[in-house]
Amino acid sequence: MTQSTTGVGAAPGRKASRSLGLKILLVGLIVVVLAIPLAFVNMLAWERANRANEALVEVGAAYGGPQVVRGPFLTIPYRVTEIVEINRGDETIEETRIRTETVVFSAAELDYQVDQTVELLQRAIYDIPVYEADIAMRGRFSRFDVAQFMPAGAEILWDEAELVMAVSDLRGIDTDVGFIILGQDQVPVFEPGTPFDVTNNNIRFTMNNPSWRGIRAPVTGVTEDSEFDFEARFTLSGAAYLQLVASGRETTATIRSNWPHPGFDGQYLPDDREISSEGFTASWSVPYLARGVPASWQEGRYSIRTADTAQFTVNLATPTDGYRRVSRALKYAIFFIGFLMLMYFLLETTSKKRIHAAQYILIGLAQIVFYLLLLALSEHSSINQAFAIAAGATITLTSLYSIAVFGGFGRGALTFLVLSLVYIMQYVLLLLEDYALLIGAGLSFTALAITMYVTRRIDWYDTMNNPVSADIPAVAPPAQPKG
Repeated sequence: MTQSTTGVGAAPGRKASRSLGLKILLVGLIVVVLAIPLAFVNMLAWERANRANEALVEVGAAYGGPQVVRGPFLTIPYRVTEIVEINRGDETIEETRIRTETVVFSAAELDYQVDQTVELLQRAIYDIPVYEADIAMRGRFSRFDVAQFMPAGAEILWDEAELVMAVSDLRGIDTDVGFIILGQDQVPVFEPGTPFDVTNNNIRFTMNNPSWRGIRAPVTGVTEDSEFDFEARFTLSGAAYLQLVASGRETTATIRSNWPHPGFDGQYLPDDREISSEGFTASWSVPYLARGVPASWQEGRYSIRTADTAQFTVNLATPTDGYRRVSRALKYAIFFIGFLMLMYFLLETTSKKRIHAAQYILIGLAQIVFYLLLLALSEHSSINQAFAIAAGATITLTSLYSIAVFGGFGRGALTFLVLSLVYIMQYVLLLLEDYALLIGAGLSFTALAITMYVTRRIDWYDTMNNPVSADIPAVAPPAQPKG
């Protein structure tokens, strides 16, 4: 009979082996699969953000919603009489038609002084900032050159001149507008409704396409060379943000508020600002050329509503409104999970211990739960506190698991150190949105460089056998008796 020998690979109790190359491909596949539960967390963050916005809309609507303050403007109409020839068969008939056009004048100077008082209303777990703003305006109108817009033969209707102001929702006006023309006896009395009104019933709490709801009051004694100073005051309630339009040829504004977390937006940032735990004070100055809106125009050739482009805004941000930053963290989540998986693979290649695919999945799921914790905690605390708690819990859990997997505190301490650095970098990405791509690219290069260095002497075709079973010697089969 022919004798045969069996190598180590066929020894009893020996486990199947696989190459390091196949193992790193398996780790990469696990990272791709983990993108599925990560996508569900992303969808949950989007749903929670929408729910918070719905609560903001419901509560804020009762206070007038986000308010945009425009004006005052002074409008002067003129009448044009035209004779039009109309052909009716063989006969030509002359018909007189009368149309009315309106010229809009901005104040030569306008100053806003706003004292804003903010309070938080609660709907479910959401804090909704609402405000009441005491708005005082001072300014001056001068010279009303209507003739430059008129065709020959038109008639100026001086007795139909009107003051026009507008907000986003008239329900937010808590007191009548007190308007005084200095040096004159007349006191304009405002009525709701203007020819320029536009209502957006589907408005949400953004700065896009807000409603234009106006009030108007007749003014007497206006002529081409008229000049007058004015003062106005009224109280306006709203929610989410307050926006002022630079309605004067030269516009200045100061807003004082008890809200310690303002966000400044719009076309112009404040020239000066002071922010403390007790509130903020901010000042703006918008010169005529920077305003980008003509001092006067004929309605139709230019729209009074288009003047809204020259605006500055104070957003009432809340410390617990972390959905935007959580969404930003989720954008880079798969990168960081892949980075941590790569770290564990490097620890495995430099250790006698072997990590099962199921253990890689558990480690990856722990990182996904971090983003779920971050989302949940950000609804009840600041994003900084939420990140610290979620990251601390995840780092501790993963480090303790590393101690159990690798059987020593050394690998656990190394895991703790690397995880801490990774989560610090994630936190930096949350704060520095403009540099997120640069930081991410730098981390990618660093991770690749470390991997190439650590694995430079690894034979990727070599096997990762169980260290215990690898020590089992080959056993020769018993000798067969000679026939």
